[in-house]
Amino acid sequence: MKGIYYKIPMDFEGLLNKKDAEKISIDSSIGQQIFLIATTALGECKFDETFGTEIWELDFDLLKSDNQLKEYIVNAMKKAITMHEKRLLLEDVEVSVNDFNLGSIGKRRMKKRVVISVKGQVMETNRPFLFQNSFFVGPLSY
Repeated sequence: MKGIYYKIPMDFEGLLNKKDAEKISIDSSIGQQIFLIATTALGECKFDETFGTEIWELDFDLLKSDNQLKEYIVNAMKKAITMHEKRLLLEDVEVSVNDFNLGSIGKRRMKKRVVISVKGQVMETNRPFLFQNSFFVGPLSY
């Protein structure tokens, strides 16, 4: 079914009630795939152990500086996107890392917020592509 892309996560309740699955654009589908790649640890996907990134091996490594972490994530993402997202001609991956307080008054929970920006060109449409999303790593808590 080339050219038809579906939103994840799937609405299985809707499918059981005979509703059509929600369709999305190719740009949104590529963005979903990139986020899935970024948030999946290597070996977590049982049918393809190369799917994902090595980012999660660093989740508890507090010794790396933000610059080392950024460089590591950029390289891991470039490798994984090139391998697992063939619909995109990858141009650049940018990463920013900063500390973020998730706690409340009395208990501080600091995490590292990783913002990933992916630039490229959609092969099917020859249009520019930009994806940006963030997630947290690190177990810092005080």
